[in-house]
Amino acid sequence: MRKTVANALMACFTLGLAGCATTDDALLKTVPIGSGTSTLATFDFVRCVKDRWTPLGGPVREYALGTDSQAVSVKGAGGASMVLVVAQPAARGTGYTIYGEIAASRYVTAAHVCD
Repeated sequence: MRKTVANALMACFTLGLAGCATTDDALLKTVPIGSGTSTLATFDFVRCVKDRWTPLGGPVREYALGTDSQAVSVKGAGGASMVLVVAQPAARGTGYTIYGEIAASRYVTAAHVCD
């Protein structure tokens, strides 16, 4: 019984994670619009970016994008993400890449505040 419950929870978690990732797949296939490194740890960097992006408008979400990557994205008017930052642990903090429309430059500027 315990194993069945654990498997059901894992399936729900996997489906939920896949739902977040699939809306950002198109952005991940584009040329990045920004990148950098931060002295903050990965989770602290992601929290900082989320705090900076929230006042700019659009629903902001934070989620894991694999075992060692964290992501923050902002949904646009049509429901698809318009900007996405992917953060990974680096030797001295966090390395990150920003994907999105060129019109999302204010999000790039806001993310660099967290360097």
